[in-house]
Amino acid sequence: MEKPSLWWNYVSGAARYLEDTVSATSKYRVLFVEEAPYMEQFLHLLSERLQQWDSSLHIDEIQADEWNSAQDVGESLMYHYANQTEYHPMDGTRPEYIARNNLLAGRVLIVRETNRRKEWIDTAIEYAKFSSQRNGLIILTYSVSLPLVASRKGVQLIKWDNYITNYDMQLFASYCIADRPGMKLELRNYITQLASRMSGIDPELCSRLAIEEAANDTMELLQTLASNNEKAKKLVEHPQFVYSIIWEAQIQIVFPIIERLRRCFIERYSDELQSVLPQRDDFDKVLQSPEDMELRHMWYYYFKIKGFRSSDDDRSFRLLYNARNDLAHLDPLDSETVMKIVSLE
Repeated sequence: MEKPSLWWNYVSGAARYLEDTVSATSKYRVLFVEEAPYMEQFLHLLSERLQQWDSSLHIDEIQADEWNSAQDVGESLMYHYANQTEYHPMDGTRPEYIARNNLLAGRVLIVRETNRRKEWIDTAIEYAKFSSQRNGLIILTYSVSLPLVASRKGVQLIKWDNYITNYDMQLFASYCIADRPGMKLELRNYITQLASRMSGIDPELCSRLAIEEAANDTMELLQTLASNNEKAKKLVEHPQFVYSIIWEAQIQIVFPIIERLRRCFIERYSDELQSVLPQRDDFDKVLQSPEDMELRHMWYYYFKIKGFRSSDDDRSFRLLYNARNDLAHLDPLDSETVMKIVSLE
C-alpha cells in the first residue's frame, strides 16, 4: 500500500483527523483545516466521504491566491458561482448575501493555503455567520499560523498537532520499515525509534528515515534529505539534538540486547564465575551468585585474570563492556558498534 493511503487509513491519529473533519462538515458551513502531510490524499478521501453522503455534490478546489486579486473575495465568489444574480450593496455584504440566498447550495469549495490571501478568512467568517445547514460548504486550509483566535458562529477549526502522538509516528515508521525484507527485528525496532523521534509529526520525513541508512549513518542521511525537507534541515543544524535521539533509541533498543547477552555470558561461565564469589564491590554491594554480577564485575573478578574460552567470547565481551560503559555515560554508540551488537543476538 502507498504511504499516503497507509497513513490516513491505518494510523489512528491521522484517521481521527479525517473522521473529525468529515463529521464537522455536517455541523458547520466553514471549516479551517490545517495543511497536513500527504494533504492531496487527505482531500481525496474527504471528497470521497462527502460524495458517499451526497453524490450530487460539486466539489471544487482552488488556491487562495488563484482568483483575480483585483476583486475582493466576495465579488469573486459571486462571479464564479452566481454571476446572474442581481446584487445591490443594500442587500448586505456579498458573503452575507451569498449565505442568505443559499447561492453555494450543493457545492463544496476547498480553498488551499489561505495564509497566501488572508481576505478569505474574514469572508468565510461572514459567510458562516449567516449560513443555514442548506448552504454550501467552504473548507479553507491554512499553515504557518492559526487563522482564528476565538470561536466563531458556524466555523470549526481543526488543528493538526492536536491529533498526532509519538505512538502514531512509531506505528507509521514500523509500517514503512516492514516492507524491507531480511532485516533483523532489533534493527527494525532501532530504526523505527530513530525515524519516529526525528520526524516529529511529519510522516513524509518519517518514511524517508525509515530505511537502513538511518542506522548506518544518521547524520549523512539527514544531510541528504535537508535539501528538500525543512525539518531535516533543522535537525542537521542541531546535531546535539540528533545525538540525544540516537542515544535514547540505543538505550531503548541496544541496551536491553546488552543485558540479554550479559545473561548469556553468566549462563556460559556460571561455574567459573561462582568460583570467585562472594565478593564485595566498590559500592559495597555483596555479590553472592553470578546473577548478581554486572559486566564490570565479571571483568575485574574473573575475565581480566582468567581470560575467555575463545577469542570470539573475548571480542564479544569487550564490545558489550565498552558499549554499556559509553551508554551509561550518555555517549551514543557509533553505527558499526550497534550493528555488531545486534548481530550477536
